[in-house]
Amino acid sequence: MSLGKRARFCVASKVLLLAMLVVGLTALVAAQNEPGPPPPPPGGAGMIFMQGPGMGGAFFHEEIGEGHQVVTGAPMTAILTTDRDTTLSDGNTIHTENQTTVYRDSEGRVRREVQFELNTPATGATKRTMIVITDPVSGNRYMLNPQNKTAHQMPLRPPKPPAGAAEGEPPARPAQDNVTTESLGSKTILGLQATGTRVTRTIPAGQIGNAKPIQVVTERWVSTDLQIPLSMTHSDPMMGTVTATVTSVNRTEPNASLFQVPSDYRIQSGKEGDVFYMPKP
Repeated sequence: MSLGKRARFCVASKVLLLAMLVVGLTALVAAQNEPGPPPPPPGGAGMIFMQGPGMGGAFFHEEIGEGHQVVTGAPMTAILTTDRDTTLSDGNTIHTENQTTVYRDSEGRVRREVQFELNTPATGATKRTMIVITDPVSGNRYMLNPQNKTAHQMPLRPPKPPAGAAEGEPPARPAQDNVTTESLGSKTILGLQATGTRVTRTIPAGQIGNAKPIQVVTERWVSTDLQIPLSMTHSDPMMGTVTATVTSVNRTEPNASLFQVPSDYRIQSGKEGDVFYMPKP
């Protein structure tokens, strides 16, 4: 492989790795950026946001199985479609769409297959799929790269509760100013009962250089049975509107092989200090 090709390959590999990191690290980034996003719904499932003044808006991806509560006894296969619409100052519009398939077994293991577009100088725009397996039974998370058949292994380390909190109790979220929450009642979506919530966060004038207050509104409907978000709309004047909708749900038990790393994949745990590092027992 020539030096130029090798360099382009390394760039493509790093971009793909960064895309895979988004799913695993979004919650961490969201917690570190200000102003903070609206809180996710309870029940161990929610739409995770990455938001801050430097970004001017929000990027979000659905997360199931990443919370403090592992949902067992509720197997399913769900298809989620995410649309993003942005209107530019000249009236031009941008529309993007991607699809995610989520599998969950009766033991609470979750597999997410996320479609995304990778654009590099070497390959141009190519469609890729990243796979994340969250296994609370073994205590591991795996990020699978089907292109080179590698699986990055990470331990599932629950966050330490704050001092004085009861063991096993999720840490309390800090109170947020300028945030109002409104109950939307309940309705049926795909034959499932769902409860709705609208969260409005107001960014006061001058906080990020804005001449007038900015309202960021998030509306979500969460299944009380499956404990997953079935529909969510996030409207941000700085970035446009993102809508995520579960379009189908199958409640049969997924094949157990979906939650295992294929035998022909090479498992990597990274080096000490890396995000993928997993110390030996």
